[in-house]
Amino acid sequence: MLTLVEPRPRITPVSWNKAMRLGRRARALMATWRSRARQRQALARLDEHLLADIGLTREAQMVECSKLFWRCP
Repeated sequence: MLTLVEPRPRITPVSWNKAMRLGRRARALMATWRSRARQRQALARLDEHLLADIGLTREAQMVECSKLFWRCP
């Protein structure tokens, strides 16, 4: 009997390793983005006294807090 359906492609160990590596990198990147967003939210809540303690001005605070989470510090 002749079938015209191709066999289902198998996942090779090499492609599985690449997929796992990509997944780990994506998870690490998402964790970095979440951390950055939380840090900028915390920075936005600081008052003048606490900003002076860490050596930032209100303008510097506003610039940093206005950055999107995927932008580096």
